[in-house]
Amino acid sequence: MLWKEAAEFVGNRRFLRVFAIAVLLLGLLPTLEAHKGAATGAALLLDVIYVVLSGVIVVAQTAPDLVVRERSGRTLEYLLATRLPEAAIFGGKILIAATVGYLSAMLTVAVQLLSHGLLGGAWTWSFLALPQGRLIALVLPLVLAVYLSTVGTFVALRVGDQRSAYMVTMLSLVVLALPFLLRLVTIHVTMPWLWEALGVLAAVVAVLVVVGFRLLRREMLVLYLQE
Repeated sequence: MLWKEAAEFVGNRRFLRVFAIAVLLLGLLPTLEAHKGAATGAALLLDVIYVVLSGVIVVAQTAPDLVVRERSGRTLEYLLATRLPEAAIFGGKILIAATVGYLSAMLTVAVQLLSHGLLGGAWTWSFLALPQGRLIALVLPLVLAVYLSTVGTFVALRVGDQRSAYMVTMLSLVVLALPFLLRLVTIHVTMPWLWEALGVLAAVVAVLVVVGFRLLRREMLVLYLQE
């Protein structure tokens, strides 16, 4: 199942185009901003934001599309007719989408480092020199990738249009940001606060994955496909 999903990603030009654009664009933008005279603190913040955004964009595009393509090609119905368990079918899609999204974020880090060195004139670890930067850039994209891949996969079961599924998946981030938007929680970029916040987020994502797969039933999926 994993091999099938990976082959579909590699063989899809649209997937590869979104992946390449996200990595290159969000990898080079921080260096271009730095050339415009951005402050050091602002430049470091942009680096981290672009890394996280790269993974988010790729996962939000890939996860729904893996299901939508199966639905439009009627191959999802074939998979459900086999003896493969539901968890294997959609677990493979979720795992591939999350892996691709995290890989996009890590390649964006590499492109940023290269662009700072080659175009900026000096090699620097930028935000990776800070513990907070390493935590946000290396751990947060992984947690968000699992969250969005799970949400995107299940959204695509009910929303057959790829663009609509993408928008709903991206809007799901608002649920995570709501406590901050309502100022119920304030942001403190310190290591204890970041570890605690990431721990809570990881727990929420774990519960979401477990509940989602427990609710996933073949009969329900067949009904969704008939709607």
